[in-house]
Amino acid sequence: MQVDIQLVGLERLIRVCREHGFPARLEPAITQAPAVGEELLGGQLDLELAAFQTRFEKATLADLMVYSRGTEPDGILRVNEMMRRRGREPFPSCVLFAQVPGFAYYFGAVPALADARGVQPVLYIDNHDERCIVPVASSVDHLFGTYARFLETLEERPEYVPGEYSSATFPFAVPDLVAEDTALLRLLEAGRFDGLVSMDAESQDWLQRVLTPGRGAAPR
Repeated sequence: MQVDIQLVGLERLIRVCREHGFPARLEPAITQAPAVGEELLGGQLDLELAAFQTRFEKATLADLMVYSRGTEPDGILRVNEMMRRRGREPFPSCVLFAQVPGFAYYFGAVPALADARGVQPVLYIDNHDERCIVPVASSVDHLFGTYARFLETLEERPEYVPGEYSSATFPFAVPDLVAEDTALLRLLEAGRFDGLVSMDAESQDWLQRVLTPGRGAAPR
């Protein structure tokens, strides 16, 4: 059975990109749609990622590039196999499905933390020299929705420069928006991400801002 669920966050992100003039390149699916419960890279394919792949082959929405299903250089299989060969967490424990083009900023779903429906929470991974790994959404579609809300206010933010990668400040610029994901907060409070989150001061301070709304954005 094919995956056919509504992706409210994705629909909002597409609309916001078009209304605000951000890139919105969507390639219709050309490969066979994934089935419910299909395996990917040794684990179950996230339900909402499968729903995305049913509709689209790949997409670029503002500064978020969602990988294609294939084995090409920007394909989900090739990227994950390359990163997993390094053997460093969290790559063996997650499935990377998107990144900021040209940068080592990744978003990965965590199969081991899937709920009963097969929906997996999402990590943000800054894989530059000073690595930073934090939970950013309770699901793939919630990530799309939070990113859309960030873009809606981006032009009002001091870091915004037209034509530049201003949205690369996501998620650190908006702990208040991330904190509205109550399902993510429950996972954090239950310690479900223990062993996956980086312990550097910046990451830990930002997580406290998420868990204590009103403290403001973390400087980057």
